[in-house]
Amino acid sequence: MSDQRIICGPFAVDVVAKLATKNGEPLPIGHRGVALLSSLFKRPGEVLTKTELMDAAWGGAAIEESNLSVQVAALRKALGPSPTGGEWIVTVPRVGYRFASPAMPSPSGGERASIAVLPFVNLSSDPEQAFFADGLAEEIIIALGKLPGLLVIARNSSFAYRGSDVDVRKVGSDLDVRYVLSGSVRRGGNRLRMSAQLADSESGAHVWAESFDRELADVFAIQDEVTGRIVDALKLKLTPAQTASATDGGTNDIEALDLLMRGRALLNGPTQNLEVYRRVTDLLRRAIARDPSYVDALGELAIAHHLDYLNHWSDDPGRALVEAQRLGTRMIELEPNHAFGHFVVALTAMLARDFERFRKEAAIVIALNPDALIASDLQGHLCLANEVPLEAIPHFERCMRLDPSLGRTLLCLQFLGRAYFYGGRYETAAALFRERILLMPDTDASRGYLAAALGHLGRFEEARQVWAELMAINPEYVMEDRLNRTAVQPSQIELVLGGARKAGLPV
Repeated sequence: MSDQRIICGPFAVDVVAKLATKNGEPLPIGHRGVALLSSLFKRPGEVLTKTELMDAAWGGAAIEESNLSVQVAALRKALGPSPTGGEWIVTVPRVGYRFASPAMPSPSGGERASIAVLPFVNLSSDPEQAFFADGLAEEIIIALGKLPGLLVIARNSSFAYRGSDVDVRKVGSDLDVRYVLSGSVRRGGNRLRMSAQLADSESGAHVWAESFDRELADVFAIQDEVTGRIVDALKLKLTPAQTASATDGGTNDIEALDLLMRGRALLNGPTQNLEVYRRVTDLLRRAIARDPSYVDALGELAIAHHLDYLNHWSDDPGRALVEAQRLGTRMIELEPNHAFGHFVVALTAMLARDFERFRKEAAIVIALNPDALIASDLQGHLCLANEVPLEAIPHFERCMRLDPSLGRTLLCLQFLGRAYFYGGRYETAAALFRERILLMPDTDASRGYLAAALGHLGRFEEARQVWAELMAINPEYVMEDRLNRTAVQPSQIELVLGGARKAGLPV
């Protein structure tokens, strides 16, 4: 590859002549398309942020992001399908694009059925029951997420579409899913009225619809019936054990379910701090007191403690990690094939640096349902733990495909940035950390990694400027301490510290 001619697979770009070819034949694209391909070809398999690509094609001019989308759509049409049947240019939701390579296929390749479950409309006279309507929809998301062969969009992304007049075709297009489930709930006294509709997002036509008017105590049977109807409508081929697993971990206690729904709503809410943590743990402990074998409640409580460990909300975050480990172990004692229980154990083992246990539990989660978001998350972290960080990239990208919400994007930008950093791709890592800082201006973690990446790139003055911003945000930040809580292998920790030391930063 030269500065004038860039070759990538069957494609080539002549930068001077502003010409792109496929197998020697000219492609019908303009000079901006050529500029975009040039940038993508220079770093095949690496994510380029939207900002980088717009700067490359429009020279820093202020333009609408939709202009980039139009150019990418035209490029995809001109390039045609890749040998695997996917796109040559892979979308990384909310972040940017990368040019596919055999080592990093499209994260959506080979997927069959896909579904988004919208928040159910609360028709109860009491607006406080909105948490119950949301909770029922979320229970169905969790049940469907246990079924192999089905791609299920995460709650945080599908719940962005709230209201009775949502266009299922737009939801399908936005979230790239074939089916959309919507519904409504009316709870009054001991009665529950619920309707659910499964629609084909391409045509907008209903595939299945049904209404239920039952005693409130029948809510658990209704959840099972809705899940079963969806399995039948989508013609999913499951074993009896796989079908039964969809309802593992639940309860038959209505009040325990109520407490779980309230706690989960807070845990998924926009505010995360010590006060919220205390309220969440109180609600979940009350749910478990009513039903000590309520595995789903044990899992939510474990995640709350996990977040305390990462964020140091309480005075003893180490104790919180131990408690999360205990709860995960209890989950799989009660339900040996509960994927989320094994996920909790894997997650806490990774943080405790027990990599043998982490690998074992992660393998179980992946085997139980390789299509689940938690499986992709663990596959990515397995690649980091096994010190093949660049192989983690498509797995973290798939997490963003399953949950393109801002919260997941912020999390996965950090994971992707670390994967590129540990793989020595400091330029791309720096771009991703900068993107995360734009979306989350008060982040200290991304600034720490960015400063280290700039140190490896020899951009010492920039690194010191970033470090000064970090110190203004969090004067108590100590890089080595933070890395010992969040990085994976000692060699990776040393790589970050080494970049910071090159820039003369105190670590």
